[in-house]
Amino acid sequence: MFNFAVLIRYRDEMTQQEFEHRAMQMRTKAVRVACQFGLPMEEAEDVAQDVMLRLWCMHEDIHPHDPTEVLAAMMSRRCCIDRWRLRKQEVEVDDTLSIIEESNQHDRLEYKELEEWLFRRIDQLPSTCGIILKMRQLEHRELDEIATLLGISKSSVSTLLSRARHQLLEQLKRRNKE
Repeated sequence: MFNFAVLIRYRDEMTQQEFEHRAMQMRTKAVRVACQFGLPMEEAEDVAQDVMLRLWCMHEDIHPHDPTEVLAAMMSRRCCIDRWRLRKQEVEVDDTLSIIEESNQHDRLEYKELEEWLFRRIDQLPSTCGIILKMRQLEHRELDEIATLLGISKSSVSTLLSRARHQLLEQLKRRNKE
């Protein structure tokens, strides 16, 4: 007996042949988006490869009438942002390490003193502001995660974080004037 429901379900899933047919369009779109983010062609190809791999892993969940190029563009954009964030963190750490390694002993001592001063000032902040600042800056937690952990709204986290940063900046300005 012919089961029409099975035929409909089968038709709603993207088959391997349909995926392969659309793959070049999706890959081209992913490379184009990565290049628009300013990545060199080699990295854009890497991003496109990552996007295609992710799309292949979920090809059974993609329906043939879905706008796959839009999905590829969105995934490529997010992959580029992830790479940019990762590169930014690496640069910040590398810059800090190179400053410490290349400087003389006086500069190292001054840097350590500034670091200790900054940690003391963070500890002197009002409790919630200090906790939020530590979670965001030192533990690199997202605002949503901090809000969930502390049981407050995301906007409150943003406000308290801004307040804490502003207080530290003002204290640092006063310290540098002395």
